Amino acid sequence: MDDADVATLIAGRLGREPWAPGIAGPWLDALAHRHGIAPDRVLWWDGAPATQVHACYDDGMQGLARLEELLAPAQGEIQLIVSEECAPPWPVWSLQASELLPLLGELPFFEYAVVLEGGATLVFDTHHNTLLVSRARNR
Repeated sequence: MDDADVATLIAGRLGREPWAPGIAGPWLDALAHRHGIAPDRVLWWDGAPATQVHACYDDGMQGLARLEELLAPAQGEIQLIVSEECAPPWPVWSLQASELLPLLGELPFFEYAVVLEGGATLVFDTHHNTLLVSRARNR
């Protein structure tokens, strides 16, 4: 499934469109630089120098359970980036942390990143059934 199809499903379930490209593009560039990632890189999780494996999982339900553990302390607004192995800029939504797991549970598997702590932490779900975490260095 490509990012346009996933974006359509997410927009329908959330009842709103992703950020406008003119807002998402510069925000994604700044986020990439904050994490030491080349902004035009397709697989950000493969280019983040401080990325650490959080969990490997066998199926989507196990992946959601692992993600739930990781997101337990998250409060308030987070961002969901639908990367789906396409070149950036990607669709981005702001949503409440409590909305994320129910949303992901309704969708087919796709590659995404979740932005926590105002951009200080990125959680990637990869096509290798692995959750990776990048924590930005203080700059």
